Amino acid sequence: MFALQFGLYLHAAQIVEAAAQEAVEAAQVERGSPADGRAAAHMLLHDLPALRAADVTVSRTATVATARVSGRAQQLVPGLDLRVDADAQGPVERFVPESAP
Repeated sequence: MFALQFGLYLHAAQIVEAAAQEAVEAAQVERGSPADGRAAAHMLLHDLPALRAADVTVSRTATVATARVSGRAQQLVPGLDLRVDADAQGPVERFVPESAP
């Protein structure tokens, strides 16, 4: 049972990592927003239900988009409550006009 629980934990860890990356990719586009990032992460978490009590936090400044996704892996072994977290960040896309020679 512990081997299966470990597999569920690894799967959940991969899902939160992917969700955090999806959130950053959605928030970092030129017209993106933190709400876009949260929506992208929640869509992935909905499509791949490997977490319990998922929490998504996304922020964006003028230069950087960041996301944090956390939750708990599916529980197979009673009393073993495994938390998984992932962070991602990336530069915000912005238009920079070409300078004249």
